[in-house]
Amino acid sequence: MIRYAIFFLLVGTSLRLSAQEKFWIYFSDKGTSARSGLFKSHSSPEAVRQTAQLLSITERSLERRARRATVTAQGIDESDLPVALEYLAALRAQGVLPVTESRWLNAVSVRFRTDDERERIRLLPCVRMIEPVKIYRADTLHTSVETERVAPKLQREAATGGMDSSARSSLSSIDYGPSLAQLEMINIPRLHALGITGRGIIVGMLDSGFRWKKHEALEHADVIAEYDFIQNDANTANEAGDSNDQDEHGTKTMSVLGGFMPGQLVGPAFGASFMLGKTEFVPQELNSEEDHWVAGIEWLERNGADVVSSSLGYSEFDPGQRSYTYQDMNGRTAVTSIAAVIAARKGVCVCVAMGNEGAHAWHYLTSPADADSIISVGAVSGTGDVAGFSSVGPTSDGRMKPDVCARGVSDICASPSPSSNSLYVFNSGTSLSTPLIAGTVACLLSARPELTPIDVRRVLRESSSNAQNPDNSIGWGIPDAYKALVADGLLVSAQLDVRVLPDSSRHIAARILSGSHAYALVPESLVCQYSLDNAASFLTLRLSLDSLIDSGTKSGVYGVTLPKHTTHFYLSAKDAGGNVRQLPFNAPAVVYTSDAAPIARRRHILPEEFALEQNFPNPFNGRTTIRYALPSPSHVTLSVYDLLGREVARLVDHEDQTAGIHTAVWDGVDRASGVYFYSIRTGEFTQVKKLLLIR
Repeated sequence: MIRYAIFFLLVGTSLRLSAQEKFWIYFSDKGTSARSGLFKSHSSPEAVRQTAQLLSITERSLERRARRATVTAQGIDESDLPVALEYLAALRAQGVLPVTESRWLNAVSVRFRTDDERERIRLLPCVRMIEPVKIYRADTLHTSVETERVAPKLQREAATGGMDSSARSSLSSIDYGPSLAQLEMINIPRLHALGITGRGIIVGMLDSGFRWKKHEALEHADVIAEYDFIQNDANTANEAGDSNDQDEHGTKTMSVLGGFMPGQLVGPAFGASFMLGKTEFVPQELNSEEDHWVAGIEWLERNGADVVSSSLGYSEFDPGQRSYTYQDMNGRTAVTSIAAVIAARKGVCVCVAMGNEGAHAWHYLTSPADADSIISVGAVSGTGDVAGFSSVGPTSDGRMKPDVCARGVSDICASPSPSSNSLYVFNSGTSLSTPLIAGTVACLLSARPELTPIDVRRVLRESSSNAQNPDNSIGWGIPDAYKALVADGLLVSAQLDVRVLPDSSRHIAARILSGSHAYALVPESLVCQYSLDNAASFLTLRLSLDSLIDSGTKSGVYGVTLPKHTTHFYLSAKDAGGNVRQLPFNAPAVVYTSDAAPIARRRHILPEEFALEQNFPNPFNGRTTIRYALPSPSHVTLSVYDLLGREVARLVDHEDQTAGIHTAVWDGVDRASGVYFYSIRTGEFTQVKKLLLIR
């Protein structure tokens, strides 16, 4: 059955989907060899980008794969190809229409009308095999304790990126309210005090739905995309045909990960961006299917998600249904587990709940927690003892599970309510310990973007309370987020403080940390390389100590005032062990502009031609960035237009803008969801591109 790893009462509703049994049709290959030839290793970077566009794989996904994927999954490979069109046509010729398509499984799910129809499809030359889609039911969960918000509402923007150092320092005194207990157990407040909140990381969530727009703890979340895989639309909140509590579970898990309401609820990664997938239909009398989850994780990966958090688990089902057995919990049988492993190999950190089966006859983990290369999360109480309901390992092939645990007993979370946007509840389950760990992962990646999924799992395990004696009840134990952050030594935090001084110069400060006294920082090695000529050459300034964090390791906030005409800069640090680290990651190939926006240095310092890049993120909700290139000083106008051709925003109107790479930001404020166009005009160049705003 599907096991929501959280305890609260589910209310039934009427059946909405077809009662016909659903099957997976697996194909023998991806079709013509010419399509496979697109992915030969000698393909140029430009050819790869063009192919990615054809396959709806975003540049963000390609960048993540290049940085964090296994060697065999970097770039684009056969798994990215859609199911062959000629095979889909063969199904349609037989009157069979796909419900869900999986590129990774090279399969489609369908509903057969008769056994004869299924046998006719089985005989097609392109069909490798046909298997039932596994079906499961929602667990009945316990009622929550509810509370109305009592703390005054504070502005989320005051505790996220883009503010000066004095505002950033206030992070150390966030009023966490009742959520302090669940965050302190994994040492998240210490990361927040360093300005690490998950900013720059995309977290994908797969759940029952999300009423994020109508709860005070989530209404300011940076949701860049959402999709309902049940009704095939872009609304993950309740809609016609849904039961009243359809979006309850997802709203709660999202709030535990990324909510922000000081005095009541703060999530570990409230600074992250979100992609939301509605994959589960909750009523008890309805059996639902695993294919939505597979489609959801493929969508998240193609669109650049760095982390996936899923508090769903599939194991034994109703009598007479198609069930997995414990022997199937080997990471290679359940299709959700197969998909989770593929996502991890493509560089996505997948965090999934172990399940709430600990006190049931089936007390083992549920899929996809059995998958390899992912992070499976159990639950502990407020005293750190394993929760009685938390499922246990090992996998059927003998691998130890869970990986780590977090508090999953009486966690506070936001609860959707038609009468209140400030309702909070205390719930229990691995559904809530999982987003706590996923939020921790988002924070780690925002500070250490080079970490692969295996690296992330390693530093979490090594920093955990049971690391010396892991077992199949609590795994490696409860992680310490700060220890995991500095586990690999020297760290220059990716969160910069930028303060504009009265003379218009800028003071840049960064947190530079070491986790070991034996590898203390070498202060004279902490330098800023800055350029006054568009990165053609760099000069050096020593960083000075603004404030000390740890005298033994010399960790602290180090800063420098940049000369007024600085165009680009990057930071460099060294510790006593000879380890060197730059900021941005991969500097000097990547450097900051004067306003601390990281850009890649071009082979030619100045662009060779005019260019207007696709906005990112796209679609977007909140803010989107548009970057453009000028090979020579130009009069530049950059505007946004609606479908009627009316100018709705002028982002740039510069008489004589310098040559180089420039950026503009549009927040779409007061604009409805829909398609817009943005256009750049110079004396020599005009180009128009399309963007999508989703509210």
